Amino acid sequence: MTSLPFPHHRAPLAVFRKLDRLLPPHIAWAADHGSASSHTVRFSPEVLGELQANRALLQEEIPLAGLPLENSAFPRLCEAAAMLQRQCLQTGSGFVIVTGLADVLDRQIELENAFWRLCLELGRPVVQKSGFVRFGRVENLGRPLHERPRYHETGTGGSIHTDSPIMPAVADYVGLLCVRPALSGGDSKFISVGRIHNILLEHAPDLLDELYQPFFFDRRLKAGEISTDNPATLYEPIFSYDPVLGDHGLRLRWQPEYIWQAPQLPNVPPLTERQHLALHLLEGLLEDRTGELTIKAGMQAGDIQLLNNHVIAHGRTAFEDHVLTDDPTAIDPDRRRLLRRVWLHAQA
Repeated sequence: MTSLPFPHHRAPLAVFRKLDRLLPPHIAWAADHGSASSHTVRFSPEVLGELQANRALLQEEIPLAGLPLENSAFPRLCEAAAMLQRQCLQTGSGFVIVTGLADVLDRQIELENAFWRLCLELGRPVVQKSGFVRFGRVENLGRPLHERPRYHETGTGGSIHTDSPIMPAVADYVGLLCVRPALSGGDSKFISVGRIHNILLEHAPDLLDELYQPFFFDRRLKAGEISTDNPATLYEPIFSYDPVLGDHGLRLRWQPEYIWQAPQLPNVPPLTERQHLALHLLEGLLEDRTGELTIKAGMQAGDIQLLNNHVIAHGRTAFEDHVLTDDPTAIDPDRRRLLRRVWLHAQA
C-alpha cells in the first residue's frame, strides 16, 4: 500500500475481536420493540421542582468549550441521571427521550444549563471540533457543498450513523437538547446495532468479516488543518467487539460518507469489490427502507435525547426551517432549528 502523506490515526484494538453469536432481542430489537412514547420518560415532579427552585443557578450561560459546574444543589437531578444511565444507556434499549424541562424553564440559558448539568453526571464531555468545543450546536448554517459542511451544519436527512466516528476514541454517549424545533421535519431515527449485526451474522457472515477489518475514514479536515499530529484519515474497523462488556460490547463506527469519500484523498487506495459489497449491504440495512427496524421520534423545545453511541445508530429526517417574512429564501436566525449536543466518555 502506498504510504499516506501523514500518519493515519489508529486506536488500540488489543481487546477487540469478532462477536460470533446472536445478541438477545432486548438488545437486538426492531421497530416492534415499542413506539417512541414507550422510550420516553418525564422528569419527576421532585426534579422539576428542584430545577424551578434553583433557576438563579441556571442563569449562567454555558460557553462552547464547556466548564465544570457544582451540582450539589441538584441532588434529584443527579439521581435521575444515574437512573437513566443504569436503566436506559448501560442496559435496556440503549436510548431514552426525556421531557418536562419546558414546563418549568422558559429561557434558553436555563434549558442549556440544566441539560449540561445532567450530562456532567453521565460522563466526561468530549471535544467535538477545533477550539475545544464541548457544547456543540446542531443547526442548518446553509453552507455550500464545496465547503464540505459537516452533517450537523446542514438540514439534510443524511444517513444513519454513529457520532464521532472520525475520532480515535468515539464518544460513549450522545446527548441532544432541543432548544428550538424546525418548522417541519427533523424527526430522530434510532436503530439497534445489535439487530443489524444479527442479520449480517445469520445471512452474510463473510461480508460481516470484512466489516471487522480496518477501513479508511475521511476526517473532513481542511488543508490547513492537516498535520502529522492531525492526519487526514483514520484507519479503523467498522464493527468491533470488546468481550469484557459481554452483550453490550459490540461497537459500530459508522458514517458512510466518510468511508466512501476516503479514496478521493491522496494515497488512499480504492475500495475492493468485497469492501464495496459489505458497505452497500450495511448501509442498506441501516437505512431500513421497510421501516421494520427503526423507531422515530419528534423533538419539541426542552426535550432531551440520550443514547449509547456504541449500540444505537441514529439519524434524522430532513427538516425545513422558519424563514424571514420579508425574504422567504433566508432562514430566520431567531427561529432556526437549534439542538445543543454533548459527546460523553462514560466515567470509569
